[in-house]
Amino acid sequence: MKAHEIFIEGEPSKRKIFNMNGYTIVDHQKIENHITFFRINPTDIKLTLKDIFNSISNIAWISSFDEEYTRNGFQVRANATINYISENIIRENDDMVTSDSGECIVSELARKTVVTQMDYLDIPLGELIKIKEIGNHGFDFFSKNKEDILLFGEAKYVAAQNAYGKTFKQIVRFEKDEKKDCSDIIDIDKFCNEESKRNHANGHKGFIAAFSAKSTTTDKLIEGIKGNTDYQTLTKFNELICVAVNL
Repeated sequence: MKAHEIFIEGEPSKRKIFNMNGYTIVDHQKIENHITFFRINPTDIKLTLKDIFNSISNIAWISSFDEEYTRNGFQVRANATINYISENIIRENDDMVTSDSGECIVSELARKTVVTQMDYLDIPLGELIKIKEIGNHGFDFFSKNKEDILLFGEAKYVAAQNAYGKTFKQIVRFEKDEKKDCSDIIDIDKFCNEESKRNHANGHKGFIAAFSAKSTTTDKLIEGIKGNTDYQTLTKFNELICVAVNL
């Protein structure tokens, strides 16, 4: 479904609004040349949840692989995740955000926004392509920019406050202490070209921080983001995308 583009008149940035299926991208701007900010507003939670479930359930991407063993392997992983989500996270006719569905909403809306608005590589949600591990299984979603830089996405939902601090902190921990981006390369290997994997091996990489946001104005939100020490650590990488989801 194509977005319907609207320009906000009278603002020097000429920020764009994109109306999507069940949600609206209400802000898209550059914080720095290599740092992008999006803000998303779900307009109809029931429709948003349905659209997200449909998006996750669409496993047509599996047919793009030539080898039967690859198709079969991803089919098993994806089916297990889709069944789990339908039974435990997003059920038919859900019309409320829960602690379980919140992070799923933030992850998938951020992933879709990066793919549709920046024309970056569409890699399925991490839940669909990974083998589950004990403890935290690593980054939530992935993409690749037009300079063949791999982007590792992490999403957080907190009901009572803006969640950007938790998201930035986890990304820094994943990258610095646990090297989760290095281990996740194995899972996304078949979706990435050789140049992007060589770039990553040489330390060239980026991150997507997706987080729930409250009624804080965008200017105040960005001010808080820029003052966060973990955010400042992440600015040294090739690209950083921040996606705020109003939940």
